This record gives sequence, structure tokens and C-alpha cells, in this order.
Amino acid sequence: MALVTGEAGTAPARVSYVGLVRANEKFRLLWIGQIVSLLGDWFNLIASAALIAQLTESGAAVGGLFVVRMLAPFLVSPIAGVAADRYNRKWLLISTDIVRGLIVLGFLFVRDAHQIWLIYVLSALQMGLSAFFF
Repeated sequence: MALVTGEAGTAPARVSYVGLVRANEKFRLLWIGQIVSLLGDWFNLIASAALIAQLTESGAAVGGLFVVRMLAPFLVSPIAGVAADRYNRKWLLISTDIVRGLIVLGFLFVRDAHQIWLIYVLSALQMGLSAFFF
């Protein structure tokens, strides 16, 4: 439950989070957009891991994907924090989400085991840009 301040001299009224989401259209749209984006990220993770497993039949190669996906945001987060302080956050989030979507299209070019490096690079770029949302 969230507290909403009341009139001067009155106790704050309790409002549920669902009520806040319903009442604030801009926040609701942002919230729904983030849910869709996160679902896409999870599906991408599952598909990337399955593709690497299918092409290489190597657990180490799949593990490398997870290392890349965790390391990229760790390295980019300080830069993302500075950018969030200096630039318009709304346009920063929109532009990074668009670029992330374009990066995901690059996965369509992976056809055989010799192109596994492309999955690692694209995943690093995608997750690096995801650091702007943390």
C-alpha cells in the first residue's frame, strides 16, 4: 500500500499500487512497456542459450553466454548513470530500447557454429544497453 498525502491537518489516505497504476496513465504505459520489454529479454535469453546449445553442444559455450550477459551491464552501468544524470531520461530510455530492438534483429544472421561469436557480441551490446534501465 502507498500513502497519499491528504489535506492539511488530515491523515494520509491509503491507496493500493493497483490504484496508482490505474490513476496514472503515463506511468501505466511505461509499466506495460517495461513488462513487454522484459518478457522479450527473457525470451531472447532462452532462445540464445538454446541456439548456442544446439549449434555447439557445449555447456561451456552456454555458460559463456551467461557470463557475457552478466558482465556487460556491470561494465556499462557507470556510464549509464552519468548519461542518466546529463541527458533527458525519457529520450535516453526510448532511444536505448529502439537500439536494443535493432540489435536483436542481428540474431537472425546466426546460421552455424562459426557465427557463435556474433551471439556473444550482440548479447553483450543488448545487455550493455539494458544497464540504462537499472
